[in-house]
Amino acid sequence: MTRRNWLAMAGAGAFAAEPKNRVPISRETLVARMPDAEPLRLANGVTILAIEDRRLPIANVTFRIEGAGEIFAPRAGVAALTAAMLTEGAAGRSGKQIVEAASRAGATLSTYANLGAEIAIMDGEGLAARWPDWFELLCGVVQRPAFAADEFQQMRQRWEAGLRMQRPAAVADRRLLQMVYGNHPAAIGFPAGEALASLTPEMLAAWHRERYTPSNTVIGCIGKVRASEFREKAESLLGSWRGPNAAPPLPPSPEAPASRRIALIDRPGAAQTEIEIGALLFDRRSPDYFPVLLLNGVLGNGMNSRFIRILRREKQYAFATSSTFTTGRFAGIWRGRATVRADATVDSLEIMLGQMRQMCDELLPSEELAQAKRAAAGAFALGLEAPREVISNCYLRFRYGFSTDYWERFPAKIEAVTSREIQAAAQKYLNPERLQIVLSGDVSRWRGALEKLGSVRS
Repeated sequence: MTRRNWLAMAGAGAFAAEPKNRVPISRETLVARMPDAEPLRLANGVTILAIEDRRLPIANVTFRIEGAGEIFAPRAGVAALTAAMLTEGAAGRSGKQIVEAASRAGATLSTYANLGAEIAIMDGEGLAARWPDWFELLCGVVQRPAFAADEFQQMRQRWEAGLRMQRPAAVADRRLLQMVYGNHPAAIGFPAGEALASLTPEMLAAWHRERYTPSNTVIGCIGKVRASEFREKAESLLGSWRGPNAAPPLPPSPEAPASRRIALIDRPGAAQTEIEIGALLFDRRSPDYFPVLLLNGVLGNGMNSRFIRILRREKQYAFATSSTFTTGRFAGIWRGRATVRADATVDSLEIMLGQMRQMCDELLPSEELAQAKRAAAGAFALGLEAPREVISNCYLRFRYGFSTDYWERFPAKIEAVTSREIQAAAQKYLNPERLQIVLSGDVSRWRGALEKLGSVRS
């Protein structure tokens, strides 16, 4: 069965099985066939995952450097700045020359290490016909960055400006992470002021020498490139790369907050309020992943979710609302978000908490459960249309030691989730009495009404 057949099954289904004037729905479980990327380990420790995909005349190559993320850095910002600086000068080229060379080869390069992340990422995407040229450029960026003082100073100035102009939602999100993660490094934000000024190019160069090593590197490649040719080119460009075998342990596991707290960020005169709700979850290998995947879909992931249906369509309180969750090798986080009218702040928060309480107290109706399963299976199938998603799935299978048929069984695992398992997950992770809440807006308009919901602090 082709990938397009899967999409047809997940999105349209068997027309004859449904009454007229209703959206046709398939009752069959989606069957997936994931292409395999057999890990190849070079002599120096670099791991390669490569898949030939000839659907488009492009290729994507991603370096993932384990242990080079922000949660391991000795100072806030070191890992993120190190990754950002890689394309600002490397292998004898200036930052401008790197951009120009990539453009001539029909490619774009990006490098980053997100907050709370375990890994740093170097990504290249471009014309498959020119992949040897831009891949060589990417290898130089990873192996031989310059960390020039003038480029570093300009980067730091851009960061300072960006921090001063952070959107209210970003500020609220940072506060939420601090409340959910406590002293865990995942709660540490980008440095500002004196902390940012104290960072030096030498610190970044030292971090690069310590953590950007072959044994920490996994390279994924997908596109109109023969896997055997990619492996040969990688061997020629990276085979002489050397470095220490750094395998840093994870920080101690974060502890979930014991009680609900509400933090306020005052923005006098703001016409809107940013609502952020958070809860600590589990690591990616937990069996609770699938119940929470559906739980999240019911609450705020998708146009048929409860937050969108009630806050946007019925009440017309929210300009935007959603829910997401992330997981890694340590406990991830669930977030519920809403940007609402200031005069609807308390009502909106009570609606969100009320829906989460309902998920804890009641079994999900069968039709809503079926709808959530169809949406999750359909999103999975659509993801397989994107080459990046396919190679990312291969990487996740490698990183977490999933079985070789993990992604093939993914739709069946979704289908197997019961309403009772979703309720148990809601009780375990999204109990409204233990949630962490941030409200950013004109506090004077609604602070008094919040006192009944829990401990409030500015």
